[in-house]
Amino acid sequence: MKKHLSLILVSLSLVSSYVFADFSRTKCEKVLTASGDVLIQRDYDENSRSCFISIHPMDVVDLKYRDYYFDNAGLFMVFNSYGDGPNSTMTGTRGFYLFPQVQDYPDYSIESNGDVRVQTVSGHEIVFDSKKLKIKSFVGGTFTEKILSSKNQGGTEIKPGSGFYLDIGFKLGGLNNENSKNTTQAIGSKSGQCALKNIEIFHYDLGQYSNPLLYTGKKLELFLQKRCNIKF
Repeated sequence: MKKHLSLILVSLSLVSSYVFADFSRTKCEKVLTASGDVLIQRDYDENSRSCFISIHPMDVVDLKYRDYYFDNAGLFMVFNSYGDGPNSTMTGTRGFYLFPQVQDYPDYSIESNGDVRVQTVSGHEIVFDSKKLKIKSFVGGTFTEKILSSKNQGGTEIKPGSGFYLDIGFKLGGLNNENSKNTTQAIGSKSGQCALKNIEIFHYDLGQYSNPLLYTGKKLELFLQKRCNIKF
């Protein structure tokens, strides 16, 4: 992911400065643009068959940065780079899945002041400060964001005020749900919470499946209502 960021920064020299716009409302049109300290990329991953938006800082010193990723499965991923060194110790990822899904693709807009607003497939909106990349607000919910450190579980916590979500936790060197034996928290915005073994909720032999979740849509809601008594 560190090398990926460098390639994007090189490519950005070909991209014009931002123009204020509402949400694009397109399926998954490729985009590479910037607003202040925020680099925005939207693309389609052929291997995973997913549409994603990634939000990177323009100003990176000594490979110390935090960036953000959203996809059409509902994933909101916070990636932390703690400096030069092996990914196993010098990167860490915190992940969430936001539900229910109300649109097919994540989207973004650039506000009149340059801030960047990302709309997740669950309809939640996260606004990023364009002066120095960080979360500025979580519309319809609450958040906390701490300094970059490998000892604070990724540094980012969210609590949506509607819907339900999976908190897959934090892991150095990758995503916590890469291991089927680890656990994921399922949480309803009104009530209900439980710990799930990852094997209960994620595919580990995707085969024909493009979505890593075992259940989607109403099947996911019914499973979590029964298993965790979530309410939203």
